[in-house]
Amino acid sequence: MEQTPVKVNFIGKEGKNYLIKFPDLKIPVSVNKNLYLKMRNSSMYEFMNLPKHNRVNSA
Repeated sequence: MEQTPVKVNFIGKEGKNYLIKFPDLKIPVSVNKNLYLKMRNSSMYEFMNLPKHNRVNSA
């Protein structure tokens, strides 16, 4: 039985914590960096609006 991922929204950063909005909650949830990275790499969550990182590698 395959579960569909929960669609969450990345709200932003507040200090060292990350704010994530779940569909059934009125206020965002604050998580630390470790939990945020676990959620990003998990198949249980689908982030709908992640910030775009423009990295420039130069020598």
